[in-house]
Amino acid sequence: MNTTTPEPIGWTRHIDWVEDIEAVSWSAGAGRPIVLIHGIGPGTCGLANFEPVLDALLEHGQVHLLDLIGFGASGRKHSAPLFDVELWQRQLRTVLQRIGTPATLIGNSIGGALAFRCAASEPSIVAVLSIGAPLCASPPTQALRDFWTVPQTPAALAKAMAPMTAAGIKPSAQRVAARFAPFADSAFAAYFAELLGDPQQALADVALDLATAQRITCPMTLVHGWQDRACLLEPTALAFNRLRPDADAVLLGQCGHNVTWERTADLCRVLTAFLQRTELE
Repeated sequence: MNTTTPEPIGWTRHIDWVEDIEAVSWSAGAGRPIVLIHGIGPGTCGLANFEPVLDALLEHGQVHLLDLIGFGASGRKHSAPLFDVELWQRQLRTVLQRIGTPATLIGNSIGGALAFRCAASEPSIVAVLSIGAPLCASPPTQALRDFWTVPQTPAALAKAMAPMTAAGIKPSAQRVAARFAPFADSAFAAYFAELLGDPQQALADVALDLATAQRITCPMTLVHGWQDRACLLEPTALAFNRLRPDADAVLLGQCGHNVTWERTADLCRVLTAFLQRTELE
């Protein structure tokens, strides 16, 4: 467990055990369950990805904020492969079983692909939304390779994070410090290097093929930035939309990969419309 990970204040902490690994999540609010699945990158955790939109989501249900195994406050896997899509799927199913009622999934980046894969196998999912997700296999971009490289200094991390926005703006020193903190532990740095040692295989492992895409029966929405340099729009979101033209697609201009921080107000409006619509279906 990473003790440097910030926790959402006032939320209830949960521990699920997945193959003897401690999987941590938090919940707050009441009503329909909304499960949030973060992406994968240096210092990533549930709060790091979704903090700007949590208040808006809490207006629509009980929010469950996950730290995927290997990230945030959750434990780590100790044997290869560390990038383990099936393990994360089992973590999701464990949380859903604990919640015990139909849920809505919202995933960021890799988390969006994990959410869609889960929706393909879990009939209890009532709706699914992805944000900047690599839903279809494509070669890793240079921006993604740089972002998935172990940062040696906070300055190096800030440089790698800048292309995640359309304008190439470096994040605040506070955000960089929070995301760099886990790398003070050399064991975590080695873990991260092995986890993302083969970006092309990682993207192939998480991508959805036609058969998997066709098994999703709930409403789907894709949110993507036009200027996403990490997960290019055409081979990821639009490629999936060709597999499933019934999925809604929301494309945000002047927006890169970091949608939740870059276009927060617009994303909140999209999330609100999505949740209000799927409440009625």
